Amino acid sequence: MEWCIWRCWRIVERLFEFLRPCGLGKIAKLINAGKIDSSELITMKTLKETGAIGKQIKDGIRLMGRGAEEIKWPIHLEVSRTTARAKAAVEAAGGTVRLVYYNKLGFRALLKPEWFEKKGRLLPKAARPPPKQRDKVDSIGRLPAPTKPLPFTPEELEFAAKRDAARLSVTA
Repeated sequence: MEWCIWRCWRIVERLFEFLRPCGLGKIAKLINAGKIDSSELITMKTLKETGAIGKQIKDGIRLMGRGAEEIKWPIHLEVSRTTARAKAAVEAAGGTVRLVYYNKLGFRALLKPEWFEKKGRLLPKAARPPPKQRDKVDSIGRLPAPTKPLPFTPEELEFAAKRDAARLSVTA
């Protein structure tokens, strides 16, 4: 009986992503406290190091719109997923939100690059997203962790506009 539960859980793990939520209000508080520099790119590694989320992150971070009214300055974020309210709030303040893809090994390299150095290994190359997730991301994650935001290319902007238009037409 126990093997059946374990096997079913492994199937569920493959089907769903376990994303940690992070609200804009918490990010705003950390910027006001001086723990995060708003002029630099805010990555998932930055959010983990400053305590915006817990220590365990399995598949990435979902940016939530809680506290969106507290964002009054432009910030540049790289997260796994975002809600429409959070993205609208950041862009209204003049910032950008980039949805990036990291596989499990790449995500470990983003959060703990010292682990690879300690073992005497090189950082892995960034992996492309699987076909089912290609329409959910803007770009492939970069290793080592970036500090400056990359401008969106015209192709990425066009793809994001099409994706957002398709989402709006489905919900309407």
